[in-house]
Amino acid sequence: MKKKNRLASDYPLDFELIGIVSSAKEYKLAWHINQLPEFHLIKDEDIKIEFSDNKLIRVSNLKDESEFRQVYLLKNKLVTSNSAINQYLLSELQQFDYLLKLSSQTQDFWAKEVNEQLKAINEIDYSLVIDVEKIKMKDNLLF
Repeated sequence: MKKKNRLASDYPLDFELIGIVSSAKEYKLAWHINQLPEFHLIKDEDIKIEFSDNKLIRVSNLKDESEFRQVYLLKNKLVTSNSAINQYLLSELQQFDYLLKLSSQTQDFWAKEVNEQLKAINEIDYSLVIDVEKIKMKDNLLF
C-alpha cells in the first residue's frame, strides 16, 4: 500500500474569498466590479505556480492593490497546466468561474460587504463567501 504524506503549511491565511458564477468574459466582469466605488481592477501578469513535482499552472488575474489592501479577481479555470488531471486553480470549487481574493488590513469581514454589492451586478449569476479554512487546496492561493 502506497502511503501519501501531505505537508501542512503554517502560513497565515490573512485573506477572504468569494466564489463567483458568471458566464461573462473576464474583462467584462472586471468592468462591472470596477463600477463599485472601491475597486479599480486592472489586468496583471498571469500568476505562475510551480510545484515540487515540476507541475506548473498559470492563472489569469486582475489586480487592485493599495497600501492597506489587495484584491485579485482570479479565473478558476487555468490558462495553462502541464497536468491533464487538474484544470482548475481550486478543483474542489470548480462550480465557480471566478474567485475574488480580498486582503485588507483595515476592514474585518470585508467579504460579506463586498458580496452584498456583487449581488447587484446583473452579470453575476451567483456569489458566495467561502470559508478559506475548509478548502483543501488553499495553498494554491498563497502568492
